[in-house]
Amino acid sequence: SNVLVGHVLRAKQVVHYNVYYGFNFYYFRFASATTMTIQLKEGQYFGKPNHKISFNGITITDTDYTHDYVDWHCHENPYFTFLLQGKLIEENKNESYYLSGGNLLFHNWQDFHRNMRPSEFTRGAHIEVNRVWATQFDIDLRTIEGSIKVKNPETKNLIFKIFLESKQCDNYNQTSIELLLMEALSSIEQDHKRRRSHQPNWLKKLEEIIYENQDNKITTEQVSSELEIHPVHLSRTFHKYFGITFGQYCREIRLNKAVSFILSKKHKLTDIAYLCNFYDQSHMNAALRKNLGTTPKKIAKIIG
Repeated sequence: SNVLVGHVLRAKQVVHYNVYYGFNFYYFRFASATTMTIQLKEGQYFGKPNHKISFNGITITDTDYTHDYVDWHCHENPYFTFLLQGKLIEENKNESYYLSGGNLLFHNWQDFHRNMRPSEFTRGAHIEVNRVWATQFDIDLRTIEGSIKVKNPETKNLIFKIFLESKQCDNYNQTSIELLLMEALSSIEQDHKRRRSHQPNWLKKLEEIIYENQDNKITTEQVSSELEIHPVHLSRTFHKYFGITFGQYCREIRLNKAVSFILSKKHKLTDIAYLCNFYDQSHMNAALRKNLGTTPKKIAKIIG
């Protein structure tokens, strides 16, 4: 069933409140325009849920997006959206994001946003975190405002692993999910601090070079030459700001890309291996098994 329930949110922006057919609506003023906004309770999303698990303040849903348009709303808790299939345009009061399969968003609880879905099947995984759970593990999400389109490939792979674990029915998946989630949230915190800290001017250019050349094999020597810095300095600084080595970062991107192609179900596995710069399909299968604990066939089976 489609979820359309919210409750009272106290905020400075509230200019009017009313109850209509059992739904709680809020009128907010963004860019001098009055907007009706709903706050969804824990575990509630617009769309048709295929699968849902909830434990210890963590809720994970696999949801088909059934609405072409969803008006301004927010959620009671912080959560991740990992788009599994299709496309989505998401807009908040500051910017808009175009999302396709394999893309990841992080929303903090105070973030108001709306969605537009192009006319194709769209499906997403939501990983919601009760703020009490986060506090137990000294994870302070108050410093992260609004929503973030997550670029860090390691974080994206961690969230996808959580989705895969949520489909397992054994005695270990809950512990595994909690550990992976702590790691993912820590990564979000570190990335947020990095963006706010003083960092070398060439760091942003470096990210652009990596993503522009993700279809090609690049080396630290090539990148350092283009940035006009010493390879040793590049290597040390990269690890300081990204938490992993240059090579690991590029391999994580390659895994992201392979997963997004597999989820789309539009390419043969041999073609995906070629498009993602693996030696062959066996090399890709081994990389997925080693880093994500799965195979293309297992992913395809879970997606259905």
